[in-house]
Amino acid sequence: MSTSGPTAPYRSAHDLPSFQEIERLIAGFKLLPLAPGEQRRELARIEREYHRVADLVDSFYALLGSRNWVFTQTDLNTTAMERVIDTNDAAVAQARLIAYYKDDDRIAFFLQRLYRFEDMRPRIDLLNKALADYQAERYYSTVLVLLAVMDGFVNDLDKGARRGLHARPAEEMVAWDSVAAHHLGLSHAHKAFRKGFTKTDDSEVAELYRNGIMHGMLVNFDNDVVATKAWNYLFAVADYAESWQRKQAEENAPAPSIDEMLQRWMRTQQQKKALEQWQPSDYAPAGCPEEQSDVERACIDFLQRWERGQWGPLGEHFFPTTKMSPGMLAVQAKELYKGHDLSSWTINHIRHEGAALAFTDVKLVVDGVSYETELRWVHVDDDGEVIAEMEPGRWTLTLYGPSHFLRSSGSEAN
Repeated sequence: MSTSGPTAPYRSAHDLPSFQEIERLIAGFKLLPLAPGEQRRELARIEREYHRVADLVDSFYALLGSRNWVFTQTDLNTTAMERVIDTNDAAVAQARLIAYYKDDDRIAFFLQRLYRFEDMRPRIDLLNKALADYQAERYYSTVLVLLAVMDGFVNDLDKGARRGLHARPAEEMVAWDSVAAHHLGLSHAHKAFRKGFTKTDDSEVAELYRNGIMHGMLVNFDNDVVATKAWNYLFAVADYAESWQRKQAEENAPAPSIDEMLQRWMRTQQQKKALEQWQPSDYAPAGCPEEQSDVERACIDFLQRWERGQWGPLGEHFFPTTKMSPGMLAVQAKELYKGHDLSSWTINHIRHEGAALAFTDVKLVVDGVSYETELRWVHVDDDGEVIAEMEPGRWTLTLYGPSHFLRSSGSEAN
């Protein structure tokens, strides 16, 4: 796997090929005879956003890179990270980052994205158990399970060499065109990951020292810092794996033409106009099919498929975190829902709270227990990109695992 990646980490996020390509495109557009008004203002906005993200990544690493946190594309939200690093105190930023991972169902949502890796799917059940331990503050168990999963996953990715994560030197852990490949990113953290220990040490550690932990030399790692770093490292490894797939795809793909880039820009303008016209709304479900909204139809079909155990059509309602075949979606749906028998359901109310976001308030009877909960829907196009509901597309269920909306507050159904 190492033969097709960069030979050295990137000194800055501005050095990533995709970021440099954005710079070249912006420079090229400035040379075209475009209209001087709205188009040039849009170019200026894109340029500002590009620099904002690149500077954010560099600032994150300047503050937290020495503590071996990795900025990953799988799980770190740029807006949230701006709040995390809005301080000069690395300890404060670290505490905020740990709180970010612990918030709501954030890690559970990120785990859904890992289904895109064939070699990760057999390990998803272990990851869900590690998450349950993490939420129950059994941090020692979380760390051990995640270390084992990462080793096995990387071993299976490189079927020619069959070397686990622990056997790969730091200079090999450089992912092409990924923010995880920053010189203070994954390859930097991997040095601590592989550090050797020759005698038992019972002092508390705050690093993910894989060799010391797995070989039993470090015994005091049961804390939320090490456990959260293990999650962060897992998602960085996912970035590492994805970068190779993207590298191969981009090597074979033709460069977009000027016409294609202009079409993308025009679509952006159409989306902006649609967003300006959008208004929130809420309503009761319609009395007849002809009057049903698209999100209501999607919710009805989802619940009917679940009730009947039709796994393939059920999986088609999942928010597309990555490209998955119908067969893969059916397998995922069966794994998530087979043990949850839906015997009856009612849609009580529908709320549109964003231009691409809606909620359906529902009553479900699952395994004899009644739940009043909400299902969260996101509007996407054929490529899985989030778009305003006024545009052609479909409603998909986000946070689609039943554990997200089947809460312990349910009661026995009569």
